[in-house]
Amino acid sequence: MKNQNMPGGQLMRTKTIFAIMVCCLAFTVLFAFSVAVAADIEAAKKEGKVIFYTSMDSKTANKLGEMFTEKYGIAVDVFRTGTGKVITKIEAELRAKKVLLDVAQHSDPATFEIWKTRDLLYKYTPEGVDKFYDFARDPDGYWFAVKSNTTLIAYNPTLIKGADIPRSWKDIADPKWKDKLCMSNPYYAGSVKMSVSVILPIYGWDYYKEIGKNNPYIGSSHSGLRTLCIAGEYPLIAPMNSYHVFQVVYDKPESPIAVSYPEEGCVFVAGPAAIFEGCAHPNAAELFMDFMCSEEAQRVFADRAYYPGLKGGYPVGQPRLGDMKLLLPDYGWIIENSEAVITTFDETVRKFRT
Repeated sequence: MKNQNMPGGQLMRTKTIFAIMVCCLAFTVLFAFSVAVAADIEAAKKEGKVIFYTSMDSKTANKLGEMFTEKYGIAVDVFRTGTGKVITKIEAELRAKKVLLDVAQHSDPATFEIWKTRDLLYKYTPEGVDKFYDFARDPDGYWFAVKSNTTLIAYNPTLIKGADIPRSWKDIADPKWKDKLCMSNPYYAGSVKMSVSVILPIYGWDYYKEIGKNNPYIGSSHSGLRTLCIAGEYPLIAPMNSYHVFQVVYDKPESPIAVSYPEEGCVFVAGPAAIFEGCAHPNAAELFMDFMCSEEAQRVFADRAYYPGLKGGYPVGQPRLGDMKLLLPDYGWIIENSEAVITTFDETVRKFRT
């Protein structure tokens, strides 16, 4: 049955989209979740606003802010940038002992774990998260993955076809992709840091040396890389966020971009959100967390090509997480090796570029 609440009626217009739909065998499903708000609404309204730092795309962040304001009359001040820059800004505020934000959301769960051990997060369990997937919930109740995505391989199907389509992460190191590959810097992109950290134990740094020899373009923005791929300047992106591809699939289905699911598995990337301890607007922050975990907000995430934290709904055109081969990050390992991964990646890939 087609889900009337999700986009995608137009998705079958192109061959690229058709191929993705057939390969994924994904069908949309209806959300069936009840939502009750436990936060103090009147106290939240008196606070007047909530300050939200996020790495989700601007269109989604602003949509959620507008919906929240329309529903409760509370303003949402959105600061949006890449995961690395969100973390850098928060750490700078912590050092200055002047934390401005109320709620943080980004794609580096390991950093949320670090913040939790430093007693920086405010423990709050939003209504409805009992219906979240286990992987989307911190068992200690400090953070919740309001949305998630996977990283995979994206390519321009007008330039890369048939047997040339990479089928594995290892294929990216093939010399035939010299001057054709682009990727984001793990310093800026939390999803790429997760991906490098997961793939590294499989293939080691020699794999990244070979990638460096292919002279990849290293960018800071997945949306910028997506533009380069569609234009044909760099027809291959790996690793690439699934939602960055499918947002174009939804909005501009004629665009030449497609995905390949690596045989080793796609990397799972959670996108947690949490309230900061001692924030200026705690009641508004609680209400905003309730809202992001609600059915209406979770549907927005699915409509924008993210995997919702709530069970039962998933983005059109993409396979269910339970039907996919996934590579799961070891957050403990990442916490211990995060800086080394970023530094060594930079030195290795840049050093071996020709």
